[in-house]
Amino acid sequence: MMTLILITVMMGIVALMLTQGTRLSKLGNIGFSQSASLRVINDLELQLPSLLSAITGAETLDLAMRLPLQLESKKGDFILKASLASPYRRLNINSLMSSAGIMNISNMSLMLRLFALHPIADPDIFFKLVFDTIDTDTLERGTDTEIRWSQPDFKNGVISNEAQFNLILERYIELTRDTVILSIPWERYIGYEGEKMDFNALNAETLSLILPTVSPEKIRSLTLYRTKAFASKEEAIAAEPALGTVFDTYFFIYQPNTSYNLLCDVHVSENSREEHLKFHYNLLDKKVQRVEFL
Repeated sequence: MMTLILITVMMGIVALMLTQGTRLSKLGNIGFSQSASLRVINDLELQLPSLLSAITGAETLDLAMRLPLQLESKKGDFILKASLASPYRRLNINSLMSSAGIMNISNMSLMLRLFALHPIADPDIFFKLVFDTIDTDTLERGTDTEIRWSQPDFKNGVISNEAQFNLILERYIELTRDTVILSIPWERYIGYEGEKMDFNALNAETLSLILPTVSPEKIRSLTLYRTKAFASKEEAIAAEPALGTVFDTYFFIYQPNTSYNLLCDVHVSENSREEHLKFHYNLLDKKVQRVEFL
């Protein structure tokens, strides 16, 4: 029954977008522009609170993120594909050090385990580059590890996305001539959001770093092959007792009436014109944030 409710909810979102798409198609030869997309975003911000009201806990949130959405007009001149995802799926690279410059030992240990699996020539240089990016001063921890000296437009304070992280990798290669670092599947381990990870959104590789003594089969049963979301920390620990000592350090389980950003990915095609946009929607504040046109 809950799955049917969520399908109805998500199809309501798609129907709303389709209505907007039909209206936008009447704009004639103006084309599908960012301003038109912003009108869709504005309407979504008004409608999403009621459309997502069925998300009342971890299980319903998990179901909503598992439903791929696609809708096409009868004439085929308007196609919408949308999905919801969690940004709290991987270790936030910014959590290696606090804003006050204090190293997070627990998260650093995970990175060291990652480098044990994928050895690189100079982990120390990598960490200095990361720390020099996270802090806002211009004091270098190593020779040429302050990227702002060579790239004045480089923004310190936070590693906000994959593009900025890739600049760090490029600088590491310039300093060490070690390209092995590019063979690490960073997209499986590194994220840019949240203080902790949503246990229900976690992938097997990241959980294996945290629970290195747990068998791969058990790791997959907790992540890739689980049949339902864990509704509480206690339920997750009951499934794997080794989580008891690390859960509060690394994880959380979504609870209603708490802040949670959904990552919304939308592809719209209108008369062969393509538009791809992403935005965050906060379930507590009920606000659309950080709209990106890709």
